[in-house]
Amino acid sequence: MHHATPLFAAAIIWGAAACPPELQAESLGAALAKPCAVCHGKNGLSKDPEAPNLAGQPKLYLEKSLTDYKTGARQDRRMSLIAKSLSKAEIKALAAYFATKTIMLK
Repeated sequence: MHHATPLFAAAIIWGAAACPPELQAESLGAALAKPCAVCHGKNGLSKDPEAPNLAGQPKLYLEKSLTDYKTGARQDRRMSLIAKSLSKAEIKALAAYFATKTIMLK
């Protein structure tokens, strides 16, 4: 089954190329955001007093915050470690994903 891997990879690349960039970023953002739920809550609504809500935050603010954690310009015992491994594209995808989340107030 050595032929299945290149065929599968080609299908993934073709499928991604057929998707508009904003949908690709949203899908990537949704996948990347799953571990964020541990601290920042499901859909970016935190129940941890040390972790802010991410849902509805401006995209540029989230991008800058993650980039600052990655470069060390901003420090947090958890986020500094997590952000170091994120690529620029992953940061943009996460920021776009959480920025699209809406918060309903009662």
